[in-house]
Amino acid sequence: MPADFQSMFVHPLLDLGEAEDPAFRGVLSPQPEVGATREGVNDAFLGQAEDYYKKYQGFDYWRSLIAAAARRVGANDPRLIVEFGCGFGNSTLPMLDLFPNATIVATDISPNLLSILHRLLESRGMTDRCIAVAMDAHKPYIVPGIADLVVGSAILHHLSEPGQFVAEATRVLKPGSSAVFFEPFEAGLAILRVACQEMAAEAARGDHTGPFVDFAVNISKMLEPQVLRRVPNWRDLDDKWAFPRSVLQSIADATNTELIVYPLHDNKAQFRRHFTYMIEAYGGLKREDMPDWAWKPFDRFDNDTFSPEMLTDLPIEGCVIFRKKDG
Repeated sequence: MPADFQSMFVHPLLDLGEAEDPAFRGVLSPQPEVGATREGVNDAFLGQAEDYYKKYQGFDYWRSLIAAAARRVGANDPRLIVEFGCGFGNSTLPMLDLFPNATIVATDISPNLLSILHRLLESRGMTDRCIAVAMDAHKPYIVPGIADLVVGSAILHHLSEPGQFVAEATRVLKPGSSAVFFEPFEAGLAILRVACQEMAAEAARGDHTGPFVDFAVNISKMLEPQVLRRVPNWRDLDDKWAFPRSVLQSIADATNTELIVYPLHDNKAQFRRHFTYMIEAYGGLKREDMPDWAWKPFDRFDNDTFSPEMLTDLPIEGCVIFRKKDG
């Protein structure tokens, strides 16, 4: 490990391959984290990490999102990037390409995913520019005020108290720099949920059955706790939040940051397009096999319910930026 990475942490960094498990060789961790229970993470990111890596690689997609966000915040040539929730490096590897002068501290709570990242870094000869660090992102292990950019790809919605995490993320930022996150939004997902419910209701009226109907019913049930957040075991769920802007604004106010939000998609058939992605990525179904009647609720919300301008205010997914104020 290059010595300058150690200077970024308030505790010694230990190699988990020596301190914990040989399978984690090359994954570092602040000394107090060694041997700690990994809370708030399920087996999909631990014992099944390799399966997750094989299924969910999206380097080009994340590259486009990071590039657009960097332009928004004026992060043209960041020298130090701190990434939280990096996983196996879906965003990490694109950032190393996008910002050739940057070094990256890539953190995640899962040493299993980080061991995959370290393997990918080694294969690309990039271990001098990036380290994989297993740590609880809520804890102040990183020296404050050193990062030019903080990035979190789909991490806030997993946390029961995202404000505490944003406070830690902004703590490590230089004044005037930004923390960038990519998250689901309540407005769009609530409409998508209603469209699924309407499809299921029409299926019941017409006595239709089939995998598309079952999938829509399951999606509606899956989104309910994420949108309404009132089930007893809400804090134990993996996907906890679909964010209303007011919650994000409250976090910005509490952390003395400026909030910037923009959607990750345009307003052209956004509900049809997102449901298409869901049935293909998660349902193993084909869009062309879905009957015309089943698309009608999604098309109605896309075309006949809101103005084009209002549709841009109803994001399903969005980029959330917290810019640290100078004062």
